[in-house]
Amino acid sequence: MQPTEAQRGIRDQFRRFMTEELERATPAFEQGSELPYALMRRMVETLGLGGSGGGGGGGSDTQDKAADDPELAALMSYARTQLTVEMCRVNPGFALSFGASTGLFGSNVRGKGTAEQVAKYAGPVMRFEKIGCWCLTEPGAGSDALRSMKTRARRDGDEYVISGEKTFVTNAPHADYFLIYAKSDDGSVQAFIAERGAPGLTTSEPFKKMGMRSSPTGAVYMDELRVPADNLLGGGVKDRDHVRSSLASERIGLALMGYGIAERCFEIALDYAKTHHRSGQPIGNFQLVQQRLARMYVALSNARRIVYSSEPTSVLDACAGKLYVGEVGTQVAMDAIHILGGNGYMEEYVVERLARDAKLVEIGGGTTEMQILTIARHLLA
Repeated sequence: MQPTEAQRGIRDQFRRFMTEELERATPAFEQGSELPYALMRRMVETLGLGGSGGGGGGGSDTQDKAADDPELAALMSYARTQLTVEMCRVNPGFALSFGASTGLFGSNVRGKGTAEQVAKYAGPVMRFEKIGCWCLTEPGAGSDALRSMKTRARRDGDEYVISGEKTFVTNAPHADYFLIYAKSDDGSVQAFIAERGAPGLTTSEPFKKMGMRSSPTGAVYMDELRVPADNLLGGGVKDRDHVRSSLASERIGLALMGYGIAERCFEIALDYAKTHHRSGQPIGNFQLVQQRLARMYVALSNARRIVYSSEPTSVLDACAGKLYVGEVGTQVAMDAIHILGGNGYMEEYVVERLARDAKLVEIGGGTTEMQILTIARHLLA
């Protein structure tokens, strides 16, 4: 599947920005001495992402034209995919925070909110004037987030009063806007928009993590948090359908993340095998190194066909893609470390960080086990 000339132009433009800007800023993001959000804003402006919220296809005018132009629509779809891949080749944590703000918060509000909510909350987030986060997981409710949810929202006149705790929330320590899921009086799960600074809403310090250190993660606490009834997303949404569609989108993004990691790690390992010598010859001449490279390439080729598929993606396919490509990302990264040997274990060779980042793809957005169960249930339904 060779990219077209137009696709290569988009890929090269994105890769140039990530190589020149994101690569240089990554050490500071990883150490926590700088936050990634200013660079995200510059990326949106530099790459002309406009109001598309990181879709890589321009603003609303371009999207309107794409509705009547299949070729343009396909190019925009490729751009959205490639933007995530290019970010993840360099810094998956940066992509994680970017996607949580524009996708899980921004796209949900833009797609399901009232006109007032879209203008007030989605617009500023899509332009990166504000940062959003998506608050679903709880300390005792991860894979079973809906059924075991303890966060409650009760109606009190023209307001809702929310109490509970959310955890593992991407962007939580620095977010301006929060999309909080809670069980309402009738037992349904509803989504509420809250703003930083509201009495009763606090966040934790950033968690210390194995990987994805460029992406601030934390907890969100609601203690009798009052939000206007107008901040009930869309005036009330279907709980399971709404959350499941959000999770499906997240899983597609995580599959792209796994692919970007695997692609970069394979390239580093292949170059190292060609240029690093042992016993007077490149290590790529040794058959066991060749075997490892060959298997890495096969896995990467299969993953590429999944993430660049032009077929519509169902919930079933989103879970299958996340399951397979997530495992490929981790395995190829670990294989790259093995080929680089002691150097692969060092920070300066990049694969060490990418391997740590890759593991989250198998955990976040539903663990490997949950993907398997969901796939089986869909097949047997």
